[in-house]
Amino acid sequence: MINAKLKPRYLIPMRLAIYSSALFAVVHLHAEQGKLTVAISTDMPPYVMDNGSEGLEVDIVRQALDEYELEFVQMPLSDVQNAVQDKKADVAIGVLVDGGEIFYSDHLITFVNFAISKNSDDLAIDAIDDLKNHPVLAWQNAYLELGDDFKALFSPGSEYRSNYHEFGDQAQQVAQFWKADKQVIVIDRSIFEFFSKAMKQSIDSVEYHSLFPPVTEFKASFKDKAVKDAFNKKLKEMCQSGDYVKLLEMYDVKLERTVCEKIN
Repeated sequence: MINAKLKPRYLIPMRLAIYSSALFAVVHLHAEQGKLTVAISTDMPPYVMDNGSEGLEVDIVRQALDEYELEFVQMPLSDVQNAVQDKKADVAIGVLVDGGEIFYSDHLITFVNFAISKNSDDLAIDAIDDLKNHPVLAWQNAYLELGDDFKALFSPGSEYRSNYHEFGDQAQQVAQFWKADKQVIVIDRSIFEFFSKAMKQSIDSVEYHSLFPPVTEFKASFKDKAVKDAFNKKLKEMCQSGDYVKLLEMYDVKLERTVCEKIN
Protein backbone atom coordinates (compact mmCIF):
# COMPACT_ATOMS: atom_id res chain seq x y z
CA MET A 1 0.00 0.00 0.00
CA ILE A 2 1.33 3.44 -0.96
CA ASN A 3 1.68 6.00 1.83
CA ALA A 4 -0.74 8.83 1.03
CA LYS A 5 1.88 11.37 2.11
CA LEU A 6 4.41 10.04 -0.39
CA LYS A 7 4.08 10.65 -4.11
CA PRO A 8 4.84 7.79 -6.50
CA ARG A 9 8.27 8.35 -8.00
CA TYR A 10 7.00 7.94 -11.54
CA LEU A 11 4.86 11.05 -11.11
CA ILE A 12 7.93 13.26 -10.58
CA PRO A 13 9.37 12.99 -14.11
CA MET A 14 5.84 13.22 -15.50
CA ARG A 15 5.28 16.51 -13.68
CA LEU A 16 8.68 17.76 -14.76
CA ALA A 17 7.81 16.93 -18.34
CA ILE A 18 4.51 18.78 -18.06
CA TYR A 19 6.21 21.77 -16.45
CA SER A 20 8.95 21.79 -19.11
CA SER A 21 6.36 21.65 -21.88
CA ALA A 22 4.43 24.51 -20.34
CA LEU A 23 7.59 26.57 -19.92
CA PHE A 24 8.58 25.91 -23.53
CA ALA A 25 5.12 26.98 -24.66
CA VAL A 26 5.36 30.24 -22.70
CA VAL A 27 8.86 31.00 -24.00
CA HIS A 28 7.81 30.14 -27.54
CA LEU A 29 4.76 32.38 -27.19
CA HIS A 30 6.83 35.31 -25.99
CA ALA A 31 9.29 34.75 -28.84
CA GLU A 32 6.47 34.82 -31.33
CA GLN A 33 5.01 37.94 -29.73
CA GLY A 34 8.33 39.70 -30.28
CA LYS A 35 8.17 39.16 -34.05
CA LEU A 36 5.93 40.95 -36.49
CA THR A 37 5.40 40.45 -40.20
CA VAL A 38 4.93 43.85 -41.82
CA ALA A 39 3.31 44.22 -45.23
CA ILE A 40 4.73 47.13 -47.20
CA SER A 41 4.60 48.25 -50.82
CA THR A 42 7.07 47.42 -53.53
CA ASP A 43 9.87 49.97 -53.84
CA MET A 44 8.68 53.58 -54.24
CA PRO A 45 11.62 55.79 -53.24
CA PRO A 46 12.09 57.70 -51.05
CA TYR A 47 9.37 55.96 -49.00
CA VAL A 48 10.37 52.33 -49.62
CA MET A 49 13.79 51.52 -51.08
CA ASP A 50 16.29 48.74 -51.71
CA ASN A 51 13.80 45.87 -51.66
CA GLY A 52 12.09 47.16 -48.54
CA SER A 53 15.25 47.41 -46.45
CA GLU A 54 15.17 51.20 -46.08
CA GLY A 55 13.18 54.32 -46.87
CA LEU A 56 11.05 56.84 -44.99
CA GLU A 57 8.17 54.43 -44.29
CA VAL A 58 10.54 51.65 -43.26
CA ASP A 59 12.43 53.89 -40.82
CA ILE A 60 9.24 55.31 -39.30
CA VAL A 61 7.97 51.79 -38.62
CA ARG A 62 11.30 50.57 -37.27
CA GLN A 63 11.46 53.42 -34.78
CA ALA A 64 7.81 53.15 -33.78
CA LEU A 65 8.06 49.38 -33.28
CA ASP A 66 11.62 49.25 -31.98
CA GLU A 67 10.74 46.65 -29.33
CA TYR A 68 9.83 44.11 -31.99
CA GLU A 69 11.72 42.06 -34.52
CA LEU A 70 10.26 43.08 -37.87
CA GLU A 71 10.10 41.13 -41.11
CA PHE A 72 9.08 43.36 -44.02
CA VAL A 73 7.19 41.64 -46.82
CA GLN A 74 6.75 43.60 -50.02
CA MET A 75 3.60 43.33 -52.12
CA PRO A 76 1.56 45.46 -54.54
CA LEU A 77 -0.32 48.34 -52.93
CA SER A 78 -3.65 46.68 -53.67
CA ASP A 79 -2.58 43.66 -51.59
CA VAL A 80 -1.13 45.78 -48.77
CA GLN A 81 -4.56 47.29 -48.13
CA ASN A 82 -6.04 43.96 -47.04
CA ALA A 83 -2.90 42.12 -45.91
CA VAL A 84 -3.95 41.98 -42.24
CA GLN A 85 -7.54 41.02 -43.05
CA ASP A 86 -6.25 38.25 -45.33
CA LYS A 87 -3.85 37.01 -42.61
CA LYS A 88 -0.81 37.71 -44.76
CA ALA A 89 0.76 40.02 -42.16
CA ASP A 90 0.51 41.25 -38.58
CA VAL A 91 0.86 44.87 -39.70
CA ALA A 92 0.26 46.65 -43.01
CA ILE A 93 1.76 50.05 -43.79
CA GLY A 94 0.10 52.76 -45.85
CA VAL A 95 -3.58 51.82 -45.83
CA LEU A 96 -6.95 53.51 -45.75
CA VAL A 97 -9.56 52.60 -43.13
CA ASP A 98 -11.61 49.78 -44.60
CA GLY A 99 -13.44 48.23 -41.65
CA GLY A 100 -13.06 44.60 -40.61
CA GLU A 101 -12.02 43.19 -37.26
CA ILE A 102 -8.63 44.89 -37.24
CA PHE A 103 -7.14 48.00 -35.66
CA TYR A 104 -5.93 51.20 -37.32
CA SER A 105 -3.14 53.52 -36.18
CA ASP A 106 -2.99 57.27 -36.30
CA HIS A 107 -1.89 58.68 -39.65
CA LEU A 108 1.78 57.89 -40.14
CA ILE A 109 2.68 58.99 -43.67
CA THR A 110 1.71 61.87 -45.94
CA PHE A 111 1.77 62.04 -49.73
CA VAL A 112 1.47 65.17 -51.87
CA ASN A 113 -0.17 64.13 -55.15
CA PHE A 114 -0.21 66.07 -58.40
CA ALA A 115 -1.27 65.57 -61.97
CA ILE A 116 1.92 66.16 -63.98
CA SER A 117 2.30 66.85 -67.68
CA LYS A 118 5.22 67.81 -69.92
CA ASN A 119 5.59 71.48 -70.76
CA SER A 120 6.13 70.55 -74.41
CA ASP A 121 2.67 68.90 -74.53
CA ASP A 122 0.97 72.18 -73.59
CA LEU A 123 -2.04 70.47 -71.99
CA ALA A 124 -4.75 72.63 -70.45
CA ILE A 125 -5.44 70.91 -67.11
CA ASP A 126 -7.19 73.10 -64.57
CA ALA A 127 -9.71 70.64 -63.12
CA ILE A 128 -10.05 66.89 -62.65
CA ASP A 129 -12.57 66.77 -65.50
CA ASP A 130 -9.80 67.92 -67.87
CA LEU A 131 -8.06 64.58 -67.39
CA LYS A 132 -10.75 62.53 -69.09
CA ASN A 133 -9.43 62.90 -72.65
CA HIS A 134 -5.79 62.09 -71.87
CA PRO A 135 -4.01 58.86 -70.94
CA VAL A 136 -3.73 58.99 -67.14
CA LEU A 137 -0.98 56.97 -65.43
CA ALA A 138 -1.66 56.23 -61.76
CA TRP A 139 -0.73 53.85 -58.95
CA GLN A 140 -2.87 50.88 -57.94
CA ASN A 141 -6.28 51.86 -56.54
CA ALA A 142 -5.55 55.57 -56.99
CA TYR A 143 -9.15 56.09 -58.10
CA LEU A 144 -10.23 55.24 -54.54
CA GLU A 145 -7.87 57.68 -52.87
CA LEU A 146 -8.12 60.99 -54.71
CA GLY A 147 -11.63 62.22 -54.06
CA ASP A 148 -15.10 61.65 -55.42
CA ASP A 149 -14.62 63.48 -58.74
CA PHE A 150 -11.57 61.43 -59.67
CA LYS A 151 -13.33 58.25 -58.58
CA ALA A 152 -16.41 59.03 -60.68
CA LEU A 153 -14.23 59.68 -63.71
CA PHE A 154 -12.05 56.58 -63.58
CA SER A 155 -13.73 53.89 -61.43
CA PRO A 156 -14.27 50.48 -63.10
CA GLY A 157 -17.11 50.66 -65.58
CA SER A 158 -16.91 54.42 -66.00
CA GLU A 159 -16.99 56.04 -69.45
CA TYR A 160 -13.35 57.12 -69.32
CA ARG A 161 -11.84 54.09 -67.61
CA SER A 162 -10.10 53.07 -70.85
CA ASN A 163 -7.93 56.22 -70.56
CA TYR A 164 -6.85 55.24 -67.06
CA HIS A 165 -3.84 52.97 -66.43
CA GLU A 166 -2.61 51.68 -63.07
CA PHE A 167 0.91 50.51 -62.21
CA GLY A 168 1.97 48.25 -59.35
CA ASP A 169 5.56 49.41 -59.82
CA GLN A 170 5.91 53.19 -59.71
CA ALA A 171 9.29 53.08 -61.44
CA GLN A 172 7.46 51.67 -64.45
CA GLN A 173 4.78 54.32 -64.04
CA VAL A 174 7.35 57.14 -64.27
CA ALA A 175 9.25 55.44 -67.08
CA GLN A 176 6.05 55.18 -69.11
CA PHE A 177 5.37 58.88 -68.60
CA TRP A 178 8.73 59.81 -70.11
CA LYS A 179 8.31 57.42 -73.06
CA ALA A 180 5.37 59.08 -74.79
CA ASP A 181 3.80 62.50 -75.29
CA LYS A 182 0.35 63.78 -74.29
CA GLN A 183 0.19 61.67 -71.12
CA VAL A 184 -0.60 62.79 -67.58
CA ILE A 185 0.93 61.08 -64.56
CA VAL A 186 -0.82 61.21 -61.19
CA ILE A 187 1.71 60.61 -58.46
CA ASP A 188 3.33 61.85 -55.25
CA ARG A 189 5.79 64.63 -56.03
CA SER A 190 8.73 63.11 -54.10
CA ILE A 191 8.33 59.72 -55.80
CA PHE A 192 8.11 61.32 -59.23
CA GLU A 193 11.17 63.49 -58.71
CA PHE A 194 13.25 60.64 -57.26
CA PHE A 195 12.64 58.32 -60.23
CA SER A 196 12.87 61.11 -62.82
CA LYS A 197 16.29 62.19 -61.54
CA ALA A 198 17.44 58.54 -61.53
CA MET A 199 16.29 58.32 -65.18
CA LYS A 200 18.25 61.51 -66.03
CA GLN A 201 15.05 63.40 -66.83
CA SER A 202 14.68 67.10 -66.06
CA ILE A 203 11.90 67.94 -63.64
CA ASP A 204 12.11 71.51 -64.94
CA SER A 205 10.42 70.28 -68.12
CA VAL A 206 7.12 69.40 -66.44
CA GLU A 207 4.12 71.24 -65.04
CA TYR A 208 2.54 70.34 -61.69
CA HIS A 209 -1.26 70.63 -61.67
CA SER A 210 -2.79 70.97 -58.18
CA LEU A 211 -6.06 69.10 -58.63
CA PHE A 212 -6.19 67.00 -55.48
CA PRO A 213 -6.38 67.57 -51.72
CA PRO A 214 -3.19 69.23 -50.40
CA VAL A 215 -2.12 65.95 -48.80
CA THR A 216 -3.27 62.35 -48.70
CA GLU A 217 -2.58 60.60 -45.39
CA PHE A 218 -2.36 56.90 -44.70
CA LYS A 219 -2.45 54.70 -41.62
CA ALA A 220 -1.18 51.30 -40.56
CA SER A 221 -3.48 48.35 -39.86
CA PHE A 222 -2.81 45.88 -37.05
CA LYS A 223 -3.96 42.45 -36.03
CA ASP A 224 -3.30 43.22 -32.35
CA LYS A 225 -4.71 46.26 -30.54
CA ALA A 226 -1.87 46.34 -27.99
CA VAL A 227 0.71 46.58 -30.77
CA LYS A 228 -1.32 49.35 -32.42
CA ASP A 229 -1.47 51.27 -29.14
CA ALA A 230 2.30 50.92 -28.65
CA PHE A 231 2.86 52.12 -32.21
CA ASN A 232 0.69 55.21 -31.70
CA LYS A 233 2.45 56.05 -28.43
CA LYS A 234 5.90 55.84 -30.01
CA LEU A 235 4.78 57.77 -33.10
CA LYS A 236 3.60 60.60 -30.85
CA GLU A 237 6.96 60.57 -29.04
CA MET A 238 8.76 60.76 -32.41
CA CYS A 239 6.71 63.84 -33.30
CA GLN A 240 7.32 65.52 -29.95
CA SER A 241 11.07 64.85 -29.99
CA GLY A 242 11.55 66.01 -33.57
CA ASP A 243 12.70 62.57 -34.74
CA TYR A 244 9.85 62.39 -37.27
CA VAL A 245 10.88 65.67 -38.92
CA LYS A 246 14.51 64.51 -38.98
CA LEU A 247 13.45 61.48 -41.03
CA LEU A 248 11.61 63.73 -43.49
CA GLU A 249 14.75 65.84 -43.86
CA MET A 250 16.98 62.80 -44.26
CA TYR A 251 14.88 61.55 -47.18
CA ASP A 252 14.34 65.05 -48.62
CA VAL A 253 10.55 64.85 -48.34
CA LYS A 254 9.14 68.38 -48.24
CA LEU A 255 5.66 68.81 -46.74
CA GLU A 256 3.65 71.89 -45.88
CA ARG A 257 1.83 69.85 -43.24
CA THR A 258 2.89 66.63 -41.50
CA VAL A 259 0.92 63.99 -39.60
CA CYS A 260 2.46 65.35 -36.39
CA GLU A 261 0.12 68.33 -36.44
CA LYS A 262 -2.82 65.97 -35.91
CA ILE A 263 -1.05 63.70 -33.42
CA ASN A 264 0.07 66.60 -31.21
